[in-house]
Amino acid sequence: MRDARMLRRSFLLGGAGSLAVTCASPAAEAAPKLARIVVAYQPGDANSQGIVKEKGWFDEVDGVTVEYKDFNSGADVYRAMASGAIDLGLIGNAPFTIAVTQKAPYQAVWWYDIGTTGEGLVVRKSARIQRMADLKGRSVATPFGSTADYMLHGTLQTAGIAGGVKLLNLSPQAILAAWRRGDIDAAYIWEPVLGELLQQGGAVLAEDKDILKDGYLAGDLGVVRTSFLHDHPDVVRAWMKANMRAMDLIRNDPAQAESAASKAYGVSIPEIKADFAGQIFPVGSEQLGSTYLGGTGAQLYHIAQLLAADRLIPQAAPESAYASAVSLEPLKDALAH
Repeated sequence: MRDARMLRRSFLLGGAGSLAVTCASPAAEAAPKLARIVVAYQPGDANSQGIVKEKGWFDEVDGVTVEYKDFNSGADVYRAMASGAIDLGLIGNAPFTIAVTQKAPYQAVWWYDIGTTGEGLVVRKSARIQRMADLKGRSVATPFGSTADYMLHGTLQTAGIAGGVKLLNLSPQAILAAWRRGDIDAAYIWEPVLGELLQQGGAVLAEDKDILKDGYLAGDLGVVRTSFLHDHPDVVRAWMKANMRAMDLIRNDPAQAESAASKAYGVSIPEIKADFAGQIFPVGSEQLGSTYLGGTGAQLYHIAQLLAADRLIPQAAPESAYASAVSLEPLKDALAH
């Protein structure tokens, strides 16, 4: 799911099967000539982008090479977005909220995935925390500004104990070190640190899936630089259709999808199978509804309010700024062709 996840690798694919596109629209014909297409790539979990790369479905467009640029975190992506260094690609919904707040000129046009497991609230068994109310007055760590931070806030809010715990801003590795020292009672974190905490006396109290019904989604968005979307709509369409093809493969031919993702990420098929099982991959027109892309603007505004409360941003932008940072038209266009 999650753009903030670790396990970062860099892959530059070439080979057969690339998708060629003829740019025929007036807007594309009048656009500046492309020297290359830069895609932001974060292989923290298996998703459609890894399959697209492995299959070579978006390696070049009209003879222009596609460069997949690896980033270590969502923070790195939104800094690259601010400088215009990427054209399109993947970023978590929480880091994208920060980018929108800082007026980065990008549009969210697609959901890659929504997490259900693999990220959650781990509590120390020896602390005798058996229900959410037992967290009152305890120390809970999470990386502020991450999807985990957002889902922790949602979990505490839903349980009615928001403000009743001591929140600590720690990186994943710092969480692991603090856990070993006995400095924290709980942490909301993702794999692989989540698994390590479980091996060191932890237990899962809550997961992302537990608050999906309450409107809290943590996952990865497909985003496009606004000027690139205007100048090269056919390229954006090709990129989205390649990912739609991969999403369909995950749903309709999981064995082939798992094999491709295993090669792309360099991990075993059982690991990929488990990763797939912990995510939702909304396909096609499902994305247009209010649960997913249709409701993303309101969700980004909600995340911004939480980030402001954490003092990670000075203040949230007007709600309209987040609504205008989401566009349904590219997906509608891809579905129509």
